[in-house]
Amino acid sequence: MRKRILSIVVVLMAVPLLMGLGSQGGAPGKIPKPDKKYSAVFVDHMDVVTECSDVTIEGITFLEGKRGGGTVTIPFQNITSVLFRLNGNSLIATVRLGDGKTMELTVDKKHRAYGMTGYGTFQIQLVDLKKLTLRKS
Repeated sequence: MRKRILSIVVVLMAVPLLMGLGSQGGAPGKIPKPDKKYSAVFVDHMDVVTECSDVTIEGITFLEGKRGGGTVTIPFQNITSVLFRLNGNSLIATVRLGDGKTMELTVDKKHRAYGMTGYGTFQIQLVDLKKLTLRKS
């Protein structure tokens, strides 16, 4: 009887963990809803262009990355475009700011950008992007 109760407890504790594994990368058809509305044009490494609204990166409307030893977050409102390139094992984002200046950040290549298209939802890992052009909706 004790073994049976212990087995039930273990299964009940494991279910939430196992369910969470299936949701990594976002569920099909669902994207994070942004706090502000931005649209974007994504260009991937195969030069496929995708226009989206309700754009976020990991559900937020700013780009985060390392600059030297510090971490920088740049709100979408201050970004006009971002060029992505791999440098060894690091993903470098060259950010063009609204004032015309540029800044390089090392970003998490596993992070995903999300958006809505006219035909459905869109998501892509940052490492798969060549360029991102942002505009306020």
